[in-house]
Amino acid sequence: MTRVTLNRFLQQISHWLPVLLFACALYIVHKQLAVHDLSDILATLKTTPMPIVFAALLLTVINYLVLAGYDWLALRFTGHSQIPLRKMIPAALLSYAISNNTGHAWAAGGSIRYRFYSKWGVPGWDILKISLFQAVTYLLGALSLGLVGSLILPHYLSSTIQEPTAIHWVSLICAISLLAYWGGVFLWRKPLLIKGFELHLPSPSMAFWQTLVASIDVVLSSLVLWVLLLNQVDIDFGAFLVVFVVAQVMGVISQVPGGIGVFESAFLWLMADMEAMDQHLVLISALLLYRVIYYFVPLLLAGVGLLGYEIYSRRSLLSESSQLIGKVLTAIVPQLYSLLLLVAGGVLIVSGSIPANSEAMAWLSDMIALPVVEFSHLAGSLIGLLLLFLARGIWLRIDAAWFGSLILLGLGIIASVLKGFDWREALVLSMIMLLLLPTRSHFQRRSSLLRMSFSASWIATIVMVLAGSTWLGFFAHRDVEYAHELWWQFSYEDDAPRFLRALLLMTVVSVSYGLSRLLNVAPPEDLQTPSAEEISEVRELLTHCEDTHGFLALLADKYLLWNPQRSAFIMYATTDQFWVAMGDPIGEPSAIENLLWEFYEQANLHGAKAVFYQAGPSLLPYYLDLGMSLFKLGEEARVDLTTFSLQGKQRDSQRSARNKFGKLDYQFEILTGDEVETALPTLRQISDAWLAHKNTREKGFSLGFFAEEYLRHTDVAVIKAPSGQIKAFANLWQTANRQELSIDLMRYDQDSPNGIMDFLFAELMLWGKAENYRWFSLGMAPLAGLERRPLAPLWHKIGTTIFDLGDHFYNFEGLYEYKAKFAPTWQPRYLAAPAGISLPFILMVVTRLISGGWQGIFSK
Repeated sequence: MTRVTLNRFLQQISHWLPVLLFACALYIVHKQLAVHDLSDILATLKTTPMPIVFAALLLTVINYLVLAGYDWLALRFTGHSQIPLRKMIPAALLSYAISNNTGHAWAAGGSIRYRFYSKWGVPGWDILKISLFQAVTYLLGALSLGLVGSLILPHYLSSTIQEPTAIHWVSLICAISLLAYWGGVFLWRKPLLIKGFELHLPSPSMAFWQTLVASIDVVLSSLVLWVLLLNQVDIDFGAFLVVFVVAQVMGVISQVPGGIGVFESAFLWLMADMEAMDQHLVLISALLLYRVIYYFVPLLLAGVGLLGYEIYSRRSLLSESSQLIGKVLTAIVPQLYSLLLLVAGGVLIVSGSIPANSEAMAWLSDMIALPVVEFSHLAGSLIGLLLLFLARGIWLRIDAAWFGSLILLGLGIIASVLKGFDWREALVLSMIMLLLLPTRSHFQRRSSLLRMSFSASWIATIVMVLAGSTWLGFFAHRDVEYAHELWWQFSYEDDAPRFLRALLLMTVVSVSYGLSRLLNVAPPEDLQTPSAEEISEVRELLTHCEDTHGFLALLADKYLLWNPQRSAFIMYATTDQFWVAMGDPIGEPSAIENLLWEFYEQANLHGAKAVFYQAGPSLLPYYLDLGMSLFKLGEEARVDLTTFSLQGKQRDSQRSARNKFGKLDYQFEILTGDEVETALPTLRQISDAWLAHKNTREKGFSLGFFAEEYLRHTDVAVIKAPSGQIKAFANLWQTANRQELSIDLMRYDQDSPNGIMDFLFAELMLWGKAENYRWFSLGMAPLAGLERRPLAPLWHKIGTTIFDLGDHFYNFEGLYEYKAKFAPTWQPRYLAAPAGISLPFILMVVTRLISGGWQGIFSK
């Protein structure tokens, strides 16, 4: 328990580590910029020649095309070279445009690629391998260039870097890492096994191409910044390249979105010994321009590309391929436009922190009244803050967030013009607004904006934006001496008072919203286990079902999600990361599709992922529509009672048991109503003794447990000794249309003769046949029916291995053979879940739910 608590604590700390690193980066940037004024930096930025800017843009385009080489190599490494370049390149470019601007870029890029590649036949495990391959490829190029650069750097030492000891450490780390990797490539032939996940090292030729492509990528990305410094900063390219690689790697490791602030601070720190003041200003302005050209422009172009597709998709004739792309983009659009809204909000907040253009303000003073300017400035900062919050709603595809974003962007455009005639800012907001306009169909989720969830990483991003803009505001107005009167000074030239008032307004709104979320009374729709009235509704609904799986809801240990008409429900349990539904939805078939989507969306709104455990084959198309991957868990055994008999060799054990207990005068009975109530104390004694003898504990979720209220809702089959004492029992699940009969809880007295459960099964099936039941369900045989072929999926290979070796833990094979004696019809059961590395964690979560906690997993 202590280890679980520690892991959870460390996980929470990891969410806020980027904030700490960003704060350190701000401190370094502040120290580096202490000798400069913001006006000097902006003036230097404006002097950058346009041909240089266009050259940087051209290099960025070439670099992004080279980035597609990562995907080209990764697809060949994983055996999926059949994907054409015309599909691969747009997917790669879109993935990098988004992942380069987010924290956890490796995971973000992998999720974007999954949207594309999974539709093109690439399994989830292979997509994970692709992401790992790309991360290793980048590090390989960075380490290679870092080694070469650090070796030649001492020849260039002049007024730039004065830390030869640090350079030696860089050389040593790079050399050891590269030797380890290349040694493994040449000498290690066995696959690496990580929690059942099989990884192969690339061939030497593939490793060479990795190094080449990654090196070209790093060199090109560094050239984008280098060309902005060309002939203006006294540093040789070899030294510059080492500084760039180190700064970029630090930005990636920090997990700060886009490495913003961390990359710049690291670069400035490594270049801290530059003596010329004008060169230092050029370096700062070049870093700002590099951030815009290499990061923000591709992100905006990705939005333009999606806008073009949205316009094209409105044409009446659509090809099959474009429809497929449309489904893919439905999942990607919210993520991209969420980032664009973060940019829009950041632009408005930063604009409110820095002084307005004095010439524009002088022009506005002749046309617009001062109160309008002051109000517009406050409104612009507040709109920027609200856009940061609405960006989360866009990510969650909430319809109200789409409408609200359009309204706020429109108001932001007006505020940008009225507060200082900032036409560039208004142009950026207008472009984002135009990009958002045709995407209404992607935001259909109905939910409350006030109740949408905020993950720790999302809150950390908002905190970093606000902290950065606050620092920028105080830096820009550091020459203004603070006085209490500043809060009440109003004029066209008073930028500092406007900044302070805007900062106060944003602080009040943020704190008020945070406190309202923290102190708000739990709403009535918060998750609660079903009441007695709900259980009565469940019982009524179960009488009309075709199978008996829904009887697990009578345990009242799971939450229930009903459709509005209360004609269908999903039973489920929750964890922080997953909402796990037990089986398929129960109830009216016409309500199932909407109910599945409602469950999927509710899980998403709570920051969790939807999972369906023991899903049946009939609803597989719906799970695929949800974007789920399917993993076979085993097979359910169902006996056809219309043809059942005790004749034949397969029925020897049941026939012998029936003859044996018949001679001993044991009786089979079905207890109902008051008879069950009377027998409950005896049943409790049998159950407790059975658990103690088996040295086990009650399970849950997918298995029944002894609860008197639960047993009162079902009939109970019992075996009585000649004295009338109950020696064994099983509670029954019965459909009113007699389509299926099943049992859940099975317990017997340890003093009973051997074979008493065989006798109970035989009698129960004969009784079911006499009562005209169609099927008798024996439940699922875990891991049964998995493919054993050489080319079977990895999950099947793992499952069959566990099945064969599982006798040390659970008797999988024995359970399967026992059920097979009844010559049942086998029906597959699946786990419908997000693909990728989450599968082992999902299975562990389900196991924990069934076992009642971590202790139950390891103590039976």
